[in-house]
Amino acid sequence: MYSKTKIFIETIGLENSIIKIKFLNPDERLSNIRKELEHANIINNMLVFSKEINNEFFEVEREDEEKFQLKEIIMTVKTAKKLYLKRLTWNFFNKQYKLDYGCTIGFGEIRRANKRAFEMNDSILTETNSKGIKKGQLKFESKEDWMKKTNLFFKDYSNINDFINLGLSVESSLNTNFDRETYQYIEISKLKLTFSKNNLTLTDDFKNVIIEAIKSKDPKNFREIIMEYGQFIPTNVILGGRVYFKGTIMSSMSPENSSDSIDSMEIEIESDPDSSKKKTNFNSMRLLGGKHPKDKKFNEEAWIKSLNSYHTWECIEYRKPNNIFQLLPDDLRKESYKSIGKNVLYTNIIDYNYRLYEPGMYGTFELTDAIPRNILEIIQDEETDCDIFAAVVNVDKNSLDVFFNCQIFKEKNARPSIIIHGIQKKFRQRTYNLKIALMIVGYDTKFNFILSDIANVELIKINYESKFEREFDNIKLQRKLGSIIASGIPFFGIPVLSNFDSSNNSIIIGHNFSSNQSIDIFSYNAKINRYTKLPDFTLYLLILSDYSNLNNYVSIPFNYKILKSPFIPLQSSQSIIPKYISLYLSKKDNDNYKPIFLKQDNEQIKVKYVHCRCNRTCFICQNKTTKISKSERNINCILFDPLLR
Repeated sequence: MYSKTKIFIETIGLENSIIKIKFLNPDERLSNIRKELEHANIINNMLVFSKEINNEFFEVEREDEEKFQLKEIIMTVKTAKKLYLKRLTWNFFNKQYKLDYGCTIGFGEIRRANKRAFEMNDSILTETNSKGIKKGQLKFESKEDWMKKTNLFFKDYSNINDFINLGLSVESSLNTNFDRETYQYIEISKLKLTFSKNNLTLTDDFKNVIIEAIKSKDPKNFREIIMEYGQFIPTNVILGGRVYFKGTIMSSMSPENSSDSIDSMEIEIESDPDSSKKKTNFNSMRLLGGKHPKDKKFNEEAWIKSLNSYHTWECIEYRKPNNIFQLLPDDLRKESYKSIGKNVLYTNIIDYNYRLYEPGMYGTFELTDAIPRNILEIIQDEETDCDIFAAVVNVDKNSLDVFFNCQIFKEKNARPSIIIHGIQKKFRQRTYNLKIALMIVGYDTKFNFILSDIANVELIKINYESKFEREFDNIKLQRKLGSIIASGIPFFGIPVLSNFDSSNNSIIIGHNFSSNQSIDIFSYNAKINRYTKLPDFTLYLLILSDYSNLNNYVSIPFNYKILKSPFIPLQSSQSIIPKYISLYLSKKDNDNYKPIFLKQDNEQIKVKYVHCRCNRTCFICQNKTTKISKSERNINCILFDPLLR
């Protein structure tokens, strides 16, 4: 019969020490003392036995608790027996796992940066259900899904695919194949660490690097920062153990049961004919945490037991990743994305039914239609300062009597929309199946597109005021468009209206670029089929000044056939429609070309001249009479398709 002694138990490592009294047997092993204290809710996985020596506390490893008796570590203070329990701190785990270092997703692994952008100053530790075992299966639907789950992101976050795309772009040369097979797994979570932006302090080195990158105004410097400091920091990390097995586990476990008890499945990769336990010949895909078997034979019971020691824990799940640039103080963050400049944040092709039931009728595509929620949030974010570009095309092959044009309506403090006009020589009521190419340009406030093909763009906004009530006018530019074309830089424009009512809702604004550093602008009223006075509007000119994927851009001269309008045939590789197109005329000041619209379909892009019912009384019909011809070879159509790969 063992005699018990009154022991004062003090927990250290907290702001305020906690002292409890318990009768314990000094001759008992620490492993049994732990069980007794667990039953009394005095100790948990975050507390370890500790011995004081010269005012320093030395912890006893969990795996060594069976080797020590209680009397070997208790202290006698005056006449009292004292046992110290030491609480593990966030600082220990941060140092052990470099949790405040930036991360980059690789093939099958998270890579920690060599340089630290932030230092953690606090964290919340939460002990998870360490006695429970989670069992289930993983399926990989795509390479992106494989990248996400093998890098321990099992929950969906709006920005995780951007980090995955970085990993794919950096390591695409490796041609790593992902496995579509199902993997069974066993997981034991022990601890969750949670911290926020307020718990991270910017390092001086990172601050200085950011300031230099801002001064340079070169997006490439920010890409180099990612390579050195990582792209994101997960602010929620689960520690414990996880093991994967490829194939089907021969046990009573079903995929639907994700929390079987420890005894529901026995996995021992070994051959023992006398054993009654179920056997299998799995090869483990991956083993995280716990002791790794030296003979490569996995024993579930031994592995689970080894996780009692916090020294064997590893990161088994990452949550809530934050881009390292978004963690910057607000002033540096804003200066950073503004120095990078605007970028193409979203592109898509959307189906749209347009009903033309009266002359001059327009269609309105609201950006709430068929737009992902996260993109709508970007548009609504004032910091992003979004602008919209669009192109529209009719996909009905039997609708040769009509072509379409679009412009943007952007009222102050309101969400922009796309205004679509169908232009017919002779009016007919019809419903058309259209496709709208949508492009959203703005500041990348979330820094998700820093490594995209389109690194940054130049956006020029030209305000036009219709003081002279003209049907045709000319806007001068500071940029030389000819040199831009020679450099292989795509550019295109779109008119934007801030007012849209009965005075201008049937007016279509057209524009053609010319070599004398100018843009011809003109307007046509689809309701009365004649050129009309230009309204007030803003022409947005987008120049993709740092664009690396030249497969998406081409400048093509027109083909000519007798009795047919000039056209550009589209090859099969160019068949994705609609494209963003612009007309560029290399002309002299005295050339009087008629205003040109462009019509595109699946097979070709055509030059279109509209019919004007003014009886040759308007300025355009009197002065702009020249059509482009075969003899003029310096007339090009610029095609750009951001979705083409």
